[in-house]
Amino acid sequence: MKEELLQSLKETHAYAEDFLRTLKNKELHATVVGLSGDLGSGKTTFVRSVAQILGVEHEIASPTFVIAKFYDIPNDSRWKQLVHVDAYRIEDPEEIRPLRLTETFADPKNLVIVEWPEQLGVFFPKDATMLKLRFIDETTRGIQKES
Repeated sequence: MKEELLQSLKETHAYAEDFLRTLKNKELHATVVGLSGDLGSGKTTFVRSVAQILGVEHEIASPTFVIAKFYDIPNDSRWKQLVHVDAYRIEDPEEIRPLRLTETFADPKNLVIVEWPEQLGVFFPKDATMLKLRFIDETTRGIQKES
């Protein structure tokens, strides 16, 4: 798929709205989205836009040190919780076992967005939707949905 250029928060928000419209709820397990890209490529900014669209009232910060944060979703009947995972600090996929992420991935009422999904290895669902983000310059990011 073609990379789109996002040159403002407004454009990021519009992309997130379009993306959410196309995202289908999984009936047997959570809807999982992986955000791949270098530091500063806009992963957390994208999650903030998604959370705002879904009506999450809490401030969204990267959960780097706690690994996962859970937010109630008031504005979308497809999901009850947004789960924001930042796997940057995971050095061995086995480290996620105590976090019970497999249970989180199993709940069809969860929308789970994972920054640094490659860090989860075999624990990251194979049928997840993947977005690749890229830092271009101080005001521009590239985003591409991978098939």
